[in-house]
Amino acid sequence: MSTYDPNEAARNAREAQSFRSTNPPPPPAPARVKDPLPYCIYTTVCLIAWVVSPALAITFFAGLALRKYWRAWRAGLSTSDCLLGDPRRVMAYLATLMLAGAGYTIYAIWHMMV
Repeated sequence: MSTYDPNEAARNAREAQSFRSTNPPPPPAPARVKDPLPYCIYTTVCLIAWVVSPALAITFFAGLALRKYWRAWRAGLSTSDCLLGDPRRVMAYLATLMLAGAGYTIYAIWHMMV
């Protein structure tokens, strides 16, 4: 049976304390920015549906996806899970579809009025 030695307990405590002060805890991992890939998918589905439906849906979804990608890009998103890869290319794709959808909608409305 061993006896309690207060000097040994104090030495162990100092040793543990010095270990903690010389080895600080690792910094937390940086937060991963969420990729708004579903919005790109919705826009592509609307592009396919555009053949048989008004372009208003593609204008809306492309605008929504563009807004989400813009915010994610500004927050630090550097690669996207989208087939295009670079968020800037994805945003160019979405902006093109949004403008084309809006242009076609205005064109259709103009020709209905004339």
